[in-house]
Amino acid sequence: MTALAPVLKQRIAQTGPIAISEYMQTCLLHPKHGYYTTQAVFGRQGDFVTAPEISQMFGELLGLCLAQT
Repeated sequence: MTALAPVLKQRIAQTGPIAISEYMQTCLLHPKHGYYTTQAVFGRQGDFVTAPEISQMFGELLGLCLAQT
């Protein structure tokens, strides 16, 4: 069980069922235990990054390639 589980259990016990959107927001953005607040977001030890997010040039070259075909 993660450190966030007791937080979610307490919220559900106090207010009843929560929406999936609230669950996801808590899991991702909780100030102390959220995914994006406790981990390196990008980099070798961080989250997965796709090529278009690394450089605008990737998208431009791909678009040029598609336009020429």
